[in-house]
Amino acid sequence: MNWIKKNRNTTYLLAFIFAIMVILMVINRDTTSYTNIEVQEGDTLWSLSGFYKGDLSKSEWVSLVKDKNNIIDGRIIAGHTLSIPAYKKTSTNKRGIELASENE
Repeated sequence: MNWIKKNRNTTYLLAFIFAIMVILMVINRDTTSYTNIEVQEGDTLWSLSGFYKGDLSKSEWVSLVKDKNNIIDGRIIAGHTLSIPAYKKTSTNKRGIELASENE
């Protein structure tokens, strides 16, 4: 306690630095939410990115998925579960695109 009284300016400086560190940690935390999908036969990270990437580029999406799932070589196995960023699916699907229809 004596040291704090003698070094009041140093104590204030340390408290200020600590507060800045806490603020930076809160600001820079990863706020991405994730969901799980099951890998199907023939899936690759690149092909899945085309369907699930949302507003991200394909390379950004693949990088996030590799980091989240601790994938080093880029290989995924059918039947395993992947944790992927929970972005809205793009409008294309694996069955194709319907351009027009007479049905309502």
